[in-house]
Formats: sequence, C-alpha cells, structure tokens
Amino acid sequence: MNLKALNIRLPLFEIASFFAMTLILVSCAQIVPLTGGDKDVNAPKEVESTPINGATNFTETTIVVEFDEFIKLNNLSNQLITSPLMETTPEIVVKGKKLVIKIESELSENTTYSLNFGNAISDITENNDTNYKYVFSTGSYIDSLSYSGRVVNSFDLKPQEKIYVLLYDQFEDSVPLKERPRYVALTDKEGVFSITNIAKGEYKFFAINDINSNYLFDLPNEEIAFKSETIQIDSASTDNVIYLFEEESGLQFLDKAENKEYGKIDIVLNRPTENLIITPLNQHFKKAWYIQDKNDTGDSLTLWLLVQDAFDNLDIEIKDGDNVIDTANVQIMQSEDFNDTTLQVSTNANGSFDLNQNINIKMVRPSTLEKNGNILLYEDSVLVQNAICNPIELTKFELAYDFKENTEYDLFILPGTFEDILGLKNDTLHSKFKTKKESDYGIINLTVTPNFSENYIIELYKKDKLIKKSFLQDSADIKYNYLLPGEYKMKLIIDGNNDQQWNTGNYIKGLQPEKVIFYEKEIKIRANWDNDISWIIKE
Repeated sequence: MNLKALNIRLPLFEIASFFAMTLILVSCAQIVPLTGGDKDVNAPKEVESTPINGATNFTETTIVVEFDEFIKLNNLSNQLITSPLMETTPEIVVKGKKLVIKIESELSENTTYSLNFGNAISDITENNDTNYKYVFSTGSYIDSLSYSGRVVNSFDLKPQEKIYVLLYDQFEDSVPLKERPRYVALTDKEGVFSITNIAKGEYKFFAINDINSNYLFDLPNEEIAFKSETIQIDSASTDNVIYLFEEESGLQFLDKAENKEYGKIDIVLNRPTENLIITPLNQHFKKAWYIQDKNDTGDSLTLWLLVQDAFDNLDIEIKDGDNVIDTANVQIMQSEDFNDTTLQVSTNANGSFDLNQNINIKMVRPSTLEKNGNILLYEDSVLVQNAICNPIELTKFELAYDFKENTEYDLFILPGTFEDILGLKNDTLHSKFKTKKESDYGIINLTVTPNFSENYIIELYKKDKLIKKSFLQDSADIKYNYLLPGEYKMKLIIDGNNDQQWNTGNYIKGLQPEKVIFYEKEIKIRANWDNDISWIIKE
C-alpha cells in the first residue's frame, strides 16, 4: 500500500502496528496443498496432419500427425494394420506430440490406403488410447465401402480375437496359401472386424488365425474361415458372421505311449483310428499278451498287460490297418514297484442319489464278477431280490434297479465279489444313500421344427456337461426328464453326412464345417416344473 500516495500522515508507532498486523494475518492463512486437478480420461486427439488425413493424389513419403498431448506407442507391431498391405511396413516414430510416418514402399496408383493403429497410440500420463486411423489415396478420391462382421468358432460359436480377416482381388484357389491379401482387418475381443475404404469390386474372403504372422494360410494348425463364393462389394455390408475352424490333420501320429501304472500301457493318438493293430518288436508272445480298452472317440486306448515281469522294456509298432503310424519304446514297471494287495472298488451310490440312473461299480483294472450273490442291495432295510449286475466296460459294472423316490438304500459288496486280471480281489464295500424325490426335478418338453431336410443332432448341456444327445430328422418331440435345477443350453448340429457327429471343414476340398445352432437363450430349470419349448429353426 502506498501511504504517501494517499497523502496520509501517521505516527511512527501506528505504521509499525499496521505492518505487524499484516504479518500476523499472512502467517495465519491456511496452507492448501497443490493438486493435479481432475484425472485425464480423454484419449489423444488429432490436431492437424500433413498431408491432411483423407488426402487425395497422395505423393508424399512422410506423414506428420500432431495430437493435443504427448503420446507414446504400445505394441505397435501387433496393432498396426496397413490396408492394402505394403511391401515394407512404414517406419513410425514419436516426437513429443507428433507421430511421424515414413512410407518406404512404392504405392499403387489410384488406390486408397488406410493405416489402422488399433489401440497402439496412447497419452504418456494415463495410458488413454485412441483408435486412430490415417487414410489417403493415390488417386482423385477416397474409397468408402466397408465390410464388417464377427468371427466365431464354428463348433461353440464363441467370438475369436486377433483373427486376420482378408480380402483378395485374385481368385485362384491357392491365394490364401501363396499370396498376400489386398485388404486386411483384425478382430477385437468380441470377434468383431471392419474392413474399411474398400474399392468397389469382387473379392475372395478368408479369415485365418495367422500363427506365424505372414498373412498366409500355411501351417497345419492354423484355423481358417472362407466364403464358398466370391463376394461382391458395391455398398457397405455389416453383420456378417464368419465361422472359423481347424482342419482335421491328414497326418496320423502318436502323441504318447507310457506305463505309469503297473500292468497298464496308455497310448494316445492325435486322431481316431478305425483298425488299430499293436505289434511287439522286441518280444515274442505265444499267447495273448494284452487286453485292449479303447475310448469312445478311438483316439486313445489302454493295453492291460497279461504278461508281467517278463521284460523291462517293450518296443511296439502301431498301425491303422496297413498304415504304420509310429513305433515306441515303453519302459515297463516291475512288480517290486506295485504295492496293491486288494482290488480297489468304488461306486456312485453315495449321499443323495438320482432317480434316473443305475448304480455304477468301478474297478481300477479289468475284472470279472465272481460271486453275483455277494452284491446285496437293501431298500428300507429290506433285501432287494431283483437287482441285476452286468458288465458295461472292462473296468465297470452296472447294477440296474427301478429305484423308488425319497427312499433309503444300503449297498454291500462282500469280499471276493470281483477279481481282476492280476488275481486281486476286493474287500468289503458298504455304501448308504437316499434317492431324491420326483418333485426335486424339472422337465423339458421340446418340439423341434427345422427348416432343412438333413438329419440333425440335438445336445442338451448343463454348464459344459453333456446331459443327453439325440439323433433326429424332420420335426421331432423330445422329453427330458429328471433335470436338476439350474441353467441349461441346447445345441443343434446339422449332420450333413449323417455320421452322428460334428465334422470340421476343409478349404482345398471346399467343405464348410457342419453348421451349429444354439437355442436363443439359456433354459432355467426349476424343481417340480415343466418347460414347454417350441424351437423353430429359422437360420
């Protein structure tokens, strides 16, 4: 304050008091810490570019794009998609707020190029990324057509991420194997893709899981999808669903052959066989030396050895008919490493028991039923007389009985009832269980009306567990009883070759995978409740 300017005369002590009071007020002022303001949640925005984004008659070799904040690049090699492809990927560097792009390839005439950066560009403070695209044309106009959709797995219809979607303006069958595409896009987490700035014309369409990142379908385990016919692009096309599949390998090979349990050799193949033959190469057996137990799909099997301790390793030849698949050397476990003295037996008859099943009795090795009368089933303490036990697998028996609801049962398996191939017998097994009530279950009454003439398969799942599989033709009615409460889903497979299983596709043979359709929503099952469903197939 300028006192002289105010022409005010004050005594010296009053002046001193004025300044003292001022110091006190300043010292008592509250100190407020500095803050950075609101958190930055905005992605970088383009301020200007040279040449301008969308330039025509493009002849430059350097592009400079300036953003409104400092930027950085993240995972550029996996994010940048140039469409059409360039012979050499552009060199891209960041200089503060500027993105500098150097074109190092000769560009085609009258062609629209798009440089799609995905989420590679972000600010340096909060990593807010921007889905940036720079477009230019070497001709007099920008191509504006597009083709978009979604890539899903052909078997379970789940969206497929990081799948390359390709358009070719060449039409030979070999193009995905030998040629690079004209236009490229990459699917996101939802399987969604969009190819933009396409020139009007006719194209061949493919999508591949490009494992070696060379834009070619050239590895046996790369998945592929293709359109059987060329597509004509003369307007924007959306909502295209693309079905990705892995071809069945034509090469049969042995995945493993090992002896991890005494007397048991496990053999796993990469795909099913029709006429499997196992031949020993370094041993000679005068009689049967194994029992074969093949799984349902035919791609794995167990050899239960009938000869023990006669050798410590075994060379085997594995053939499918006349075709030699492979040979293997298997180290054989000896009896000194085997400590079992009895046959281990287990059963599913425990706790709360479902009404729609029989009792399963499982052994660890192939076994025979020595004494049927040693299996005792009591219903409310009364011995059941008409329960029948039959073998259903080498290591499994089934005790069939019409169980009553909400009833207590006791199962006794007495010693020596079963004997395995090693001569071991079981000890006593006692199991108590109680059956559920009829009212504990729900029911589905399903009517299927297809819009196709082929045979088809209906599968009912609870979560990912298959509950029932039905083989049908034309309109059909199915009743699903004894369904426990929970969420269920239904799947339909159009069985084009009537082999009662889903088949994948093959590009060279022009075969699409068999079509899969899911019921539109999950089915909620409640106890003591009927669900009437009419499934009219419209796809």
